[in-house]
Amino acid sequence: MTRTDPNPPTPSPGPTPAGPSRRAVLHSAWAAPVVLAAVAAPAAAASTPDPKPTLYVSFTGSGDSGYVFVELLGPDGTPLQQSFDIEGIPRGTDAWVAVFRPSTRADGTFSSTIPSGITQNYSAVRIAATVPGYPTLISQTQQLPFSA
Repeated sequence: MTRTDPNPPTPSPGPTPAGPSRRAVLHSAWAAPVVLAAVAAPAAAASTPDPKPTLYVSFTGSGDSGYVFVELLGPDGTPLQQSFDIEGIPRGTDAWVAVFRPSTRADGTFSSTIPSGITQNYSAVRIAATVPGYPTLISQTQQLPFSA
């Protein structure tokens, strides 16, 4: 009795051609742009979205007496309750340093008198606020003492 294999091996059609087939080359040409697009997408996603947070600052005063008002709003216009820096330039230098670190209230605002010690020891002040995910917001510079 003879056994037959239900799936006999098929004979090879001849020698295997050297190099990639035309189909493989065309397939790889279509695949390359997809890979480039996938690499470029994360860079676009990391950019800062619009709109941005808003920092509004008002300095008022005369001589050594002054007042500051700060309002900090999120990108969607909602009030932000968070800390920020009052920075100053010590007299005789040109470097900004943190002088005081208060926080805005729940309504996104802060207001206070500026102590005479700051106006006597610093030539200028400004506000710096860092909202996560955005560059640091810097207010206008207020020269000290206040002009009359």
